[in-house]
Amino acid sequence: MIVIVVGLVLETTILSQAATAGSNANIGSFSGAQSLNDLVPLIYNAAVVMLGVGMMAIGAAGFAGRGPMSGSGG
Repeated sequence: MIVIVVGLVLETTILSQAATAGSNANIGSFSGAQSLNDLVPLIYNAAVVMLGVGMMAIGAAGFAGRGPMSGSGG
């Protein structure tokens, strides 16, 4: 849950940096660089959600007595 909150707090900074970079005409050395930059918000949000859900799943498995957070030591 903390990962998702921190990710969403940092989202405005990440998106403003992507927008600033996207406004530059010479963003990259190949023709698809502008299009790739337009995917930054989608990729960033997907990564935050996947990381957050993965962390919650590890915690839930530990709470159930399974997985790396089980506390049984092995």
